[in-house]
Amino acid sequence: MKNQKFILIACAVFIFIISIGSDYSAYTTEMAIAEAKGEMFEKSFSPMWESFIVPLIFVVIAFIPNSKK
Repeated sequence: MKNQKFILIACAVFIFIISIGSDYSAYTTEMAIAEAKGEMFEKSFSPMWESFIVPLIFVVIAFIPNSKK
């Protein structure tokens, strides 16, 4: 059972890192497009809320107690 919790938490951390990396990649792409057009880019980087929700669901699932028969 501890093995399953560890796997779920490890997957949550991995998904979190990948999601933040994807959000940052989209940010830099948007910045490069704005600079290529000669526009001023005034946004700051902030990850989307989905980057936090999905890993949080994995962690919550990891700590749901088993039903005892």
